[in-house]
Amino acid sequence: MGPLDLSASMGYLWDPGNRKVRATLREAEWKVLEARKKLAASDDNAAYLGGFAMPNDPAEQLKLRGYHMVAGAVDIGLFRKAAQDDVKRFREAVMEIGEEGDDEEDEEEEKETDGYWSE
Repeated sequence: MGPLDLSASMGYLWDPGNRKVRATLREAEWKVLEARKKLAASDDNAAYLGGFAMPNDPAEQLKLRGYHMVAGAVDIGLFRKAAQDDVKRFREAVMEIGEEGDDEEDEEEEKETDGYWSE
């Protein structure tokens, strides 16, 4: 179950920690786990409970509540992290090697000091 999708569907966009959203998730969890118990008693084709860990609901808590599969990172989160890392590397490179046009200033400074050191 996706807490962000559920929160948006319930009218609480980007608020998966909302009290009503959490209550709905818990109710759905309970129904899936109860259905699993009933199905497991009759045959091996039982339902599995899967979901996404969130800051307000970490993976360990989901596992303790009976989740069979927990995802921590999802496509948009991975893409966002990769984009942030690219920007960070670029900024660090600019700080380390400078920006375009900085070389001309360095050459002028070298010319000014060359005469002093060569005299």
